[in-house]
Amino acid sequence: MHSSVRTRSLTLIAMVAASFLAACGEDARVEAVDTGITRDSLLSIWSKGSHGVDSLPNVYQRERYLIAGKTYEVLYFSPTGQKAYTGVQKDTIPWKDLSPVAMIENKVVGKGWPFLDSLYTANRIPLKKRS
Repeated sequence: MHSSVRTRSLTLIAMVAASFLAACGEDARVEAVDTGITRDSLLSIWSKGSHGVDSLPNVYQRERYLIAGKTYEVLYFSPTGQKAYTGVQKDTIPWKDLSPVAMIENKVVGKGWPFLDSLYTANRIPLKKRS
């Protein structure tokens, strides 16, 4: 019985450490985004540390949808400030390395891939392949 308690403790410690490391991997600018803030506040947070004048700082790509009379917008945060190419060139950053933030009517409703996947599934929008 003593070894099973030790095994459970080690498992719990490993799970906590893994979640801590996953949280540390996220950019501080994405962590600072809270549900309910406006689009302008989001862009203000993301512009910290960026250089020059950019109306969408550190936004790799954005997508907009009109669903049931409401405007949905998804901004994909790029920690390097790179933008998606709009020509025949291949994307420069894998989707899995970006952090999506979803908004409805210019208010943040959620962030991260699990949230975006559920939002897209609920609205029958094809999911992004993140391999």
